[in-house]
Amino acid sequence: MSVLSRLSSQVGDRTEESNRKVARDALEQPSLLTEIAQGLSADDPKLVGDCAEVMTMVAEHGAEMVVPYVEEIIPLLSSGKTRVRWEAMHAIALVVRLVPERIAPIIGDLGAKIRSDKSVIVRDWAVYALGEYGSTSKEAAQATFPILTEALTAWEGKQARKALEALGKLVASDASLTQQAASLAGPYLTHKSSTVRRLAKKLIDIRQATVIPD
Repeated sequence: MSVLSRLSSQVGDRTEESNRKVARDALEQPSLLTEIAQGLSADDPKLVGDCAEVMTMVAEHGAEMVVPYVEEIIPLLSSGKTRVRWEAMHAIALVVRLVPERIAPIIGDLGAKIRSDKSVIVRDWAVYALGEYGSTSKEAAQATFPILTEALTAWEGKQARKALEALGKLVASDASLTQQAASLAGPYLTHKSSTVRRLAKKLIDIRQATVIPD
């Protein structure tokens, strides 16, 4: 039986359980992902969504197993189907650290998703992905910083928590960004969300504890 035929949309399973079973099998038998990757270009958007979800589920436990299929996943970020976009973005976010050189050319596209995608899930994972990418080197942190700065206020601040988390990763990668990040965090010390306040305070505490070399 084809592994694609076992996926949720193909067996009439309205839950994710069928996809999860396939993902578990793929973790034990990685060759199954080759067929899953082929399904990413199928004409059936429900099947594509299932395949992207399986990639995400596998990446949660073995990100390195999904790395060979990044090239097939990235185009799905432009899908007209929300579920496909969010599963693709989630999968990409989980493997960013392993393939920063492949993500570098699309960080502008991720920023565009944060500005314009109507899906909160897509935007959240795009912010997460940028934080992961920015943590891989000083150069990546510098390139990502202005995008995350914009993400703080995008959609009336709905991505603020994710953006502050991501900025923390950038500061850990490049201490020269500490002062700027703390300045951005200042206004969030009085935010209605205790989590946002805590993340803002953390960035400010890092500034106070950091000595920036001349």
